[in-house]
Amino acid sequence: MLDAIFLLSTALPALAVYFTFWLRRFHKVKTTTDLEGLSIAPYTSIAYPILGSLQYFSGHWDFLRTATRNGAVSFHLATQKCIAVPVEQRHEFFNDSRPAFALAYAVMLGATPSMNKDFLSSMGFDITLGGRSNKFLSALVRNQRINGNLPTLYRYADECIKGLGTQTNPFDTIYRTIFRLTVNTIAASSIAASPVLCDTLSKIFHELDQSGTPATILFPWFPGWERMQRFYLMKQFYDIMTAAIQERKIEGRNDGDPMQYLIDAGLSSLEITQFTLAALFAGIANTGIVAAYFLCDLATHPEYLAQVREELNDFVSQFNPDESLPLIDRVQSITYEDWITAGVLPVTDRCLKETLRLRIATPLHRLNNSGRDIDIAGTLVPKDTILTFHSSFMHHNADIYQEPLIWDPERFNEERMEDKVQPMSFAAWGLGKHQCLGQKFAKFEIFLLTALIVSSYDMQAIDKDSKPIKQMPPVELNNTVISPPNPEVHLRLVPRG
Repeated sequence: MLDAIFLLSTALPALAVYFTFWLRRFHKVKTTTDLEGLSIAPYTSIAYPILGSLQYFSGHWDFLRTATRNGAVSFHLATQKCIAVPVEQRHEFFNDSRPAFALAYAVMLGATPSMNKDFLSSMGFDITLGGRSNKFLSALVRNQRINGNLPTLYRYADECIKGLGTQTNPFDTIYRTIFRLTVNTIAASSIAASPVLCDTLSKIFHELDQSGTPATILFPWFPGWERMQRFYLMKQFYDIMTAAIQERKIEGRNDGDPMQYLIDAGLSSLEITQFTLAALFAGIANTGIVAAYFLCDLATHPEYLAQVREELNDFVSQFNPDESLPLIDRVQSITYEDWITAGVLPVTDRCLKETLRLRIATPLHRLNNSGRDIDIAGTLVPKDTILTFHSSFMHHNADIYQEPLIWDPERFNEERMEDKVQPMSFAAWGLGKHQCLGQKFAKFEIFLLTALIVSSYDMQAIDKDSKPIKQMPPVELNNTVISPPNPEVHLRLVPRG
């Protein structure tokens, strides 16, 4: 007992001294820059001693909205320097290509063992693959590759729809289907071909997605339980990827899939795992949840469900008008380009856009990993500082969107076009220099699954006790990532004759 008291009495002052020294260093960095004439973002008063703005964790939106009322502000989370960016500076936030996207999310979701990218590289962990990740992802989502893979994607989607039953939780079943389609497109066809293996990988990925905590962000160097759990999950993910790689090498098999493309590009098993994780976080983390929300929003708005069903049926009929055939046979004539051509599905596109606007309410991050201080909109951004913005500054802003918490697809029709009233008002697919490379593929996945479901079933939104609900639960604006509704929403499915 005395030993514990002695340890505590020495450790706490040491920790206080460390953070006091760091805070002095933090302020010194801001005042000794050689960038003259720049304004320094004032330090927010919404903070605790030493650890900083812990209010950020309990309510991202509440904190960022309050802190930025008078412009950009500085804050810190333990040793991590941050700047909260107000809505007035969104153009600079999205248009400046210097701050890094992936590394910022790795830090702010507790995904890395250190804030320092050089340390990550020295440990053999580089989620950007030396800047090559975007190149690889762009190559894997090219139209030609996806068109060659369409029969398989159609088959997997059809298997999902046929296995839904009379009641389903779309935030599970649709999410897992999107995961399978995405794995087949950016990871490995052999894994996607095994529903059991794919579901195992999906569970590991979901646990990784949920494993970031305030502790892992505040103390990334501390080998606590959350950090150990995360490394264990990543090891499981790595083992599955490595087994798939070794299997084809032993058998001398060339599957001509994304994994083979990455092997031929000279990537190691670890690098392929890193790329796959990064690509999945960029795609499936949002797309699977958005697809489920889209179906629920349609189910709670039957007038739009009827319009979307009619539009999708007319779309398919342009390529195969034989309605005596199952829809899955009719869609075989439709190319990837047909699905994603702008304007071909105006009602469906407006409805999806509204679901994206309403449901995506999360912080957005960029990291100045340039190794030097930089100037963004006349504001000094010290090196290793994270810029933080919130999508609700635009998506749930009453000055941009009328009744922003209401699901109303007509806000995007030609008469209203609320997203065009002010520049940069819709960021669901990214904006400016930071746009989502897989947005077209994500729309294809959602459109395909929606077409198969609404043509096969009449849908009704219900709670987990099977009681009908008329409207979705209110949007939660303080979540770290887009999450399923609380309370749960399921779908009752009645086969159409």
